[in-house]
Amino acid sequence: VAMAGGAKAQDGRAGEPKLSLSLHGGQMTTNGIDEVFYPNKTDFTDAYFGGVIFGYEVPLSDPRFAVGAEVQLNHHFGQDTFQELVLPVTIRYSPARPWPVMLDSLAFGLGLSHTTETPLLEVVKRGESQRTLVYFSLETAFSVGEGDDDIFFRLHHRSDGYGLFAADSGSNAFAVGWRHGF
Repeated sequence: VAMAGGAKAQDGRAGEPKLSLSLHGGQMTTNGIDEVFYPNKTDFTDAYFGGVIFGYEVPLSDPRFAVGAEVQLNHHFGQDTFQELVLPVTIRYSPARPWPVMLDSLAFGLGLSHTTETPLLEVVKRGESQRTLVYFSLETAFSVGEGDDDIFFRLHHRSDGYGLFAADSGSNAFAVGWRHGF
């Protein structure tokens, strides 16, 4: 969901489709999705990624909501080295009166993640994995400056999608990124 910030009424372009370019990086955890949000249980590991995200987003009839798509190209390094292509569809909510004031949007993305090699972290953690899995993300974005720039925090999740894929596997990472909207 790292795409152009939500449709902002103050920028004069609310209602127009937006393109965006993002740079992001993250660190993998050994946690399952059921415990990844408990700070006292989060177990970061020596596995990282960095990448670029190209996004496209179209506001809905209610300008607080937008749908879009993105293409992520990530390079994983540390415990394992491989590349990842992620293709999610996204939905973004931009509150009319956010609190805190810098809050720009909340977003969710769902799609596919494909890696050049089977991730070792997933095999070690669950006993098996495969190159293509379901991907989802949860994101919170904060406005930076007067333009269409955001800093975002995101959960990067790969899994078998409750049995949609043969391998019972998956992984989670926390990422931070910078996005520029056009």
